Amino acid sequence: MIKSILLTVWVALLSLSANFAIGYWKEDHAHSADSGAKALEQRKTRIINVPILSDGAVQGYVVAQFAYTGEAAALKAAGVAPDGVILDEAFRLLYAEEKTDFRKLQRADLNKLIDILRARVVERIPPELVKEILVQEFNYVSKDEIRK
Repeated sequence: MIKSILLTVWVALLSLSANFAIGYWKEDHAHSADSGAKALEQRKTRIINVPILSDGAVQGYVVAQFAYTGEAAALKAAGVAPDGVILDEAFRLLYAEEKTDFRKLQRADLNKLIDILRARVVERIPPELVKEILVQEFNYVSKDEIRK
């Protein structure tokens, strides 16, 4: 009878110690994985209106708003927010784009536009400030719709 009680106590102690060891290992492993990851922050730009010219006249406007993600520490340490650079490059890209018919915009056109925009922005500012650029709003308004 004593042997069975001792065996029960031994198994209980062994189970508890294994449980604590696994919990300690998981906690330590989670902290080491978190220390390597950098916190990201998402911010939105203001809305821009870009006139679309064709045949020497304004045909309509592209109304766009973008969001971007960057490393939180880098964004806080930066003297100037990357919003201005993103909006400047977006305006230049949309204003100069002659190949795209914004009245019949395709998904592939928007993906290509964002890829080009991100490449241009990263040339001007450090890449940790802008990891990804997202489209919050993207509309085309013809000049006929504005008059209504």
